[in-house]
Amino acid sequence: MLFAWLPGSSLAWVVPASVGVVALGAGAWILAGAIRARRSPAELERRRRIKLHVVGRMGEATVEQADAETLRYCYEIAGVYYSTSQDIGALAEHLPAPPHLLIGNALIKYHPQNPANSILICEHWSGLQAGRNASERGESNQ
Repeated sequence: MLFAWLPGSSLAWVVPASVGVVALGAGAWILAGAIRARRSPAELERRRRIKLHVVGRMGEATVEQADAETLRYCYEIAGVYYSTSQDIGALAEHLPAPPHLLIGNALIKYHPQNPANSILICEHWSGLQAGRNASERGESNQ
Protein backbone atom coordinates (compact mmCIF):
# COMPACT_ATOMS: atom_id res chain seq x y z
CA MET A 1 0.00 0.00 0.00
CA LEU A 2 1.28 3.41 -0.96
CA PHE A 3 0.59 5.16 2.37
CA ALA A 4 1.34 2.22 4.61
CA TRP A 5 4.09 4.15 6.40
CA LEU A 6 1.60 6.80 7.68
CA PRO A 7 0.00 6.34 11.11
CA GLY A 8 -3.53 4.92 10.96
CA SER A 9 -4.84 2.55 8.39
CA SER A 10 -7.38 4.80 6.68
CA LEU A 11 -6.86 7.69 4.31
CA ALA A 12 -9.68 9.77 5.82
CA TRP A 13 -7.28 12.64 6.48
CA VAL A 14 -6.30 13.04 2.77
CA VAL A 15 -9.53 14.72 1.63
CA PRO A 16 -9.65 17.35 4.41
CA ALA A 17 -5.94 18.06 3.97
CA SER A 18 -6.37 18.51 0.22
CA VAL A 19 -9.31 20.86 0.75
CA GLY A 20 -7.22 22.82 3.25
CA VAL A 21 -4.32 23.19 0.82
CA VAL A 22 -6.66 24.36 -1.96
CA ALA A 23 -8.36 26.84 0.41
CA LEU A 24 -4.99 28.17 1.56
CA GLY A 25 -3.88 28.67 -2.05
CA ALA A 26 -7.14 30.41 -2.98
CA GLY A 27 -6.83 32.69 0.05
CA ALA A 28 -3.28 33.65 -0.91
CA TRP A 29 -4.38 34.37 -4.49
CA ILE A 30 -7.26 36.59 -3.29
CA LEU A 31 -4.96 38.42 -0.86
CA ALA A 32 -2.43 39.08 -3.63
CA GLY A 33 -5.24 40.49 -5.80
CA ALA A 34 -6.37 42.77 -2.98
CA ILE A 35 -2.82 44.09 -2.59
CA ARG A 36 -2.61 44.75 -6.34
CA ALA A 37 -5.97 46.54 -6.24
CA ARG A 38 -4.68 48.99 -3.60
CA ARG A 39 -2.24 50.64 -5.97
CA SER A 40 -2.85 54.33 -6.37
CA PRO A 41 -3.93 55.80 -9.71
CA ALA A 42 -0.53 57.51 -9.98
CA GLU A 43 1.24 54.15 -9.53
CA LEU A 44 -1.02 52.48 -12.10
CA GLU A 45 -0.26 55.27 -14.60
CA ARG A 46 3.50 54.97 -13.92
CA ARG A 47 3.31 51.22 -14.58
CA ARG A 48 1.34 51.84 -17.80
CA ARG A 49 4.01 54.24 -19.05
CA ILE A 50 6.83 51.85 -18.25
CA LYS A 51 5.02 48.93 -19.89
CA LEU A 52 4.55 51.00 -23.05
CA HIS A 53 8.23 51.91 -22.95
CA VAL A 54 9.15 48.22 -22.80
CA VAL A 55 6.66 46.69 -25.27
CA GLY A 56 5.68 49.71 -27.36
CA ARG A 57 6.37 50.36 -31.00
CA MET A 58 7.62 53.75 -32.10
CA GLY A 59 5.77 56.14 -34.35
CA GLU A 60 5.75 59.79 -35.34
CA ALA A 61 3.51 62.35 -33.67
CA THR A 62 2.90 66.08 -33.61
CA VAL A 63 2.64 67.89 -30.29
CA GLU A 64 -0.12 70.46 -30.80
CA GLN A 65 -0.39 72.05 -27.35
CA ALA A 66 1.80 71.95 -24.27
CA ASP A 67 1.52 73.35 -20.78
CA ALA A 68 2.96 72.45 -17.38
CA GLU A 69 0.45 69.62 -16.87
CA THR A 70 -0.55 68.26 -20.28
CA LEU A 71 0.81 67.52 -23.72
CA ARG A 72 -1.79 67.27 -26.50
CA TYR A 73 -0.66 65.39 -29.56
CA CYS A 74 -1.86 63.53 -32.64
CA TYR A 75 -0.54 60.64 -34.69
CA GLU A 76 -1.58 58.16 -37.34
CA ILE A 77 -1.16 54.37 -37.16
CA ALA A 78 -2.30 52.06 -39.98
CA GLY A 79 -4.46 54.78 -41.51
CA VAL A 80 -6.24 55.60 -38.23
CA TYR A 81 -5.82 59.14 -36.86
CA TYR A 82 -5.51 59.54 -33.07
CA SER A 83 -5.68 62.77 -31.09
CA THR A 84 -4.95 62.44 -27.39
CA SER A 85 -3.09 63.90 -24.44
CA GLN A 86 -0.66 62.82 -21.75
CA ASP A 87 -0.55 64.13 -18.20
CA ILE A 88 3.04 65.22 -17.59
CA GLY A 89 2.60 66.72 -14.13
CA ALA A 90 4.58 63.90 -12.49
CA LEU A 91 7.26 63.97 -15.20
CA ALA A 92 8.40 67.61 -14.93
CA GLU A 93 11.99 66.65 -14.04
CA HIS A 94 12.19 64.44 -17.16
CA LEU A 95 11.11 67.12 -19.66
CA PRO A 96 13.91 68.16 -22.03
CA ALA A 97 12.75 71.80 -22.15
CA PRO A 98 10.01 74.12 -20.91
CA PRO A 99 6.61 72.90 -22.13
CA HIS A 100 6.04 75.69 -24.68
CA LEU A 101 9.18 74.55 -26.54
CA LEU A 102 7.86 70.99 -26.91
CA ILE A 103 5.34 71.85 -29.65
CA GLY A 104 6.27 70.24 -32.96
CA ASN A 105 7.45 66.85 -34.14
CA ALA A 106 7.95 64.05 -31.63
CA LEU A 107 8.16 60.29 -31.34
CA ILE A 108 5.60 58.16 -29.51
CA LYS A 109 5.53 54.66 -28.21
CA TYR A 110 2.21 52.88 -28.63
CA HIS A 111 0.90 49.45 -27.70
CA PRO A 112 0.89 47.14 -30.77
CA GLN A 113 -2.52 45.63 -29.91
CA ASN A 114 -4.06 48.97 -28.86
CA PRO A 115 -2.54 51.88 -30.79
CA ALA A 116 -4.74 54.35 -28.88
CA ASN A 117 -2.61 53.57 -25.80
CA SER A 118 0.46 55.76 -26.32
CA ILE A 119 3.03 57.94 -24.57
CA LEU A 120 5.38 60.75 -25.51
CA ILE A 121 7.52 60.52 -22.38
CA CYS A 122 8.08 58.27 -19.37
CA GLU A 123 10.64 57.97 -16.59
CA HIS A 124 13.10 56.08 -18.84
CA TRP A 125 12.45 57.44 -22.34
CA SER A 126 11.44 60.62 -24.13
CA GLY A 127 10.24 61.11 -27.69
CA LEU A 128 10.20 64.88 -27.28
CA GLN A 129 12.58 66.73 -29.55
CA ALA A 130 12.45 70.20 -28.04
CA GLY A 131 15.92 71.46 -28.96
CA ARG A 132 15.65 70.47 -32.61
CA ASN A 133 12.12 71.82 -33.00
CA ALA A 134 13.06 75.19 -31.46
CA SER A 135 16.08 75.59 -33.72
CA GLU A 136 14.00 74.74 -36.81
CA ARG A 137 11.57 77.53 -35.89
CA GLY A 138 14.42 79.97 -35.24
CA GLU A 139 13.80 80.14 -31.48
CA SER A 140 16.48 79.98 -28.82
CA ASN A 141 16.46 77.80 -25.69
CA GLN A 142 17.33 80.75 -23.45
